[in-house]
Amino acid sequence: MLAIFSAAVFWGGNAIASKILYLPGGAHFDAPGLFVARAAWSLPLFFLMAVLARPKQRPSRADWLLLAGTGIAFGPGACGFLALAAQYTSGAHVVLLMSLTPPITAVIAALALRERIDVVRIAALSIGIAGAVLLTVTRSATGSTVFGDLLELVQVVCYATMFILTRALGKRYSVFFVSGTYGTIGMSLLVLFGLATGRLEPSIAQTLVPSPTIWWWFFGEIVIGLSIYGQTAQAFALRYLPAGTTSLISSYGTLVVGVIGAIVLLGERIAPSGYIAGAMLAVSLAFALVPVRGAPPGVPETS
Repeated sequence: MLAIFSAAVFWGGNAIASKILYLPGGAHFDAPGLFVARAAWSLPLFFLMAVLARPKQRPSRADWLLLAGTGIAFGPGACGFLALAAQYTSGAHVVLLMSLTPPITAVIAALALRERIDVVRIAALSIGIAGAVLLTVTRSATGSTVFGDLLELVQVVCYATMFILTRALGKRYSVFFVSGTYGTIGMSLLVLFGLATGRLEPSIAQTLVPSPTIWWWFFGEIVIGLSIYGQTAQAFALRYLPAGTTSLISSYGTLVVGVIGAIVLLGERIAPSGYIAGAMLAVSLAFALVPVRGAPPGVPETS
């Protein structure tokens, strides 16, 4: 629980860091440039982790498919769409909408494990979606847009999928091998995107400009804190906790850190409808905490 909550600090700070790095008077990244640069610097670190922690017995084809799926959900899905959402909507909306992760994780986990989706999960998801709709249609925070909110909802689904796939790998492999391998796959895909679009070299060059903003928010928060520590801590937590519980703790931490950061560091203002939507998302999170009844022996609970 401590591992995933500490990782949530970096998840909550990611939207804030992205918004700061996008500022015209600062580093002045755009979303594709930011996630390509992140991938370029993170890739060798993930690859080193995967190689050093490789298991004695090679993973099966099924496990390689799980790792590949996690890599796709992590790289283009979670990292790419989070950067895009942060460019097109407010930092507060990004972290508030991430609160939908636990109920979505619980529903996906129930489907993946062929369990019956219980009424509490349906209630949690329904309340969470209602809160997300209210948040989006009222544009209740400074700089929010419907398009950006929709991008963030795609990120949330990818993030939830990451939890399920990582949990499915269970205790068979080292957390360093799991996070290192799916990180290598995900970051490689983003680097290939950078090569195909001609963004790779300019993006790397932009990170080499001496700047406290780049050192602190790009290298400290995004590359080391979020990409390396955050993913490793998440894989570690999923080794001992159900996917739903892990996403719940992560979302609470992300919500607290992100909203405070949006107000204090970005100077965003949240309208009353935003607080009402936030309360609905908090209720959705609380419902997501309720354990699943009647889970078969040997199958982890999804709450």
